[in-house]
Amino acid sequence: MNAESAARKPKLRIGFLSGIRHAVPYAEILAELADVELVGVAEDGASPAWMREDSAKAAAAVGITYFDSLEPLLDANAVDAVIVCSEPTRHAALAARALAAGLHVLVDKPIGANRADIDQLGQAEAVAVGTLSVINRLESPAVQRLRRWVDAGTMGLPIHVDVEWFASGAHFATSVERPELVVDPALSGGGELLNFLLYPVDYIRFLTGLEVVEVHCEASTLFSQLHGDNGVEDCAIVSLLLENAVTATVTVGRVPAAPGLGPVSSTIRILGSHGNASSDDDKPQVSRYDTSGGISALPVGGPSSVAILRIMLTQYVQDLLSGRTPSYGFKDAAASFAVIEAAYASVKQGQPVRVSAAH
Repeated sequence: MNAESAARKPKLRIGFLSGIRHAVPYAEILAELADVELVGVAEDGASPAWMREDSAKAAAAVGITYFDSLEPLLDANAVDAVIVCSEPTRHAALAARALAAGLHVLVDKPIGANRADIDQLGQAEAVAVGTLSVINRLESPAVQRLRRWVDAGTMGLPIHVDVEWFASGAHFATSVERPELVVDPALSGGGELLNFLLYPVDYIRFLTGLEVVEVHCEASTLFSQLHGDNGVEDCAIVSLLLENAVTATVTVGRVPAAPGLGPVSSTIRILGSHGNASSDDDKPQVSRYDTSGGISALPVGGPSSVAILRIMLTQYVQDLLSGRTPSYGFKDAAASFAVIEAAYASVKQGQPVRVSAAH
């Protein structure tokens, strides 16, 4: 393709509805893609001053326009898709507005904060012209390789899956724009179960092809004073019963130092009827040992939190430009949310809870 043809190639016009959470790293990746045009970041003019200021700073950080109103980015003549990067308790409302405007919508995780959010999005998605998707980590090369092994029958039938998912408190000040976006229920909607459990549940559903039917969860605040002051959990252990009597366990939380090479780390082990396999998102890695006993390790392709996101966003853009529906949609996100909902109910009741059918 010559330069003139490349210049005429349609670009996917993307805007951000709010920019207070994760907008900058998403925009930095998208800005590297030749077939993307970043239109700007918009914040509701009625939002608190700090939200408008943070959204404006996010726009400035990546050199795009800031709009002190949502309307310019709810115009299908101006943008093709929007990414919702507000506080979690506003995710569903903003996504529903964008769907009603005829746009493709990508929502930062979690998709919503409560059942009413999920119902609202389900109704909006059912009549939408555009697609609805959610930030996810299923494009992880490690997870994709595990799925290929499962499909090939290498391990026989999956019998049990164990997932560890940790965020490192050592990176809290740099990976979280404002602590209250994670710990204040009015903004976050909950604690680390709502923030992170969707990733392990996504893995388990993707690798087994089975739905979760029952959840037993124990949650606690073990490490973080901020979480404790706000009455939300920083860690949890979750036992899952899936269809066909397959089981799974998840350990999830924000810990002082996660066993990984970046802000987050995850490991997965599958026990099959004829073998087992395990994965680590940060491997393969390059390790260096110095003469004073120091060790440095860097994952090939960069920290998993960045490398996987780059793959996911690149694929999302290509799907929309090619007229394909993104592989991870509302039904997947709603199914994972139903497990999170059951986990919180289990913590409250102190016993296993059946999972409500995803809407």
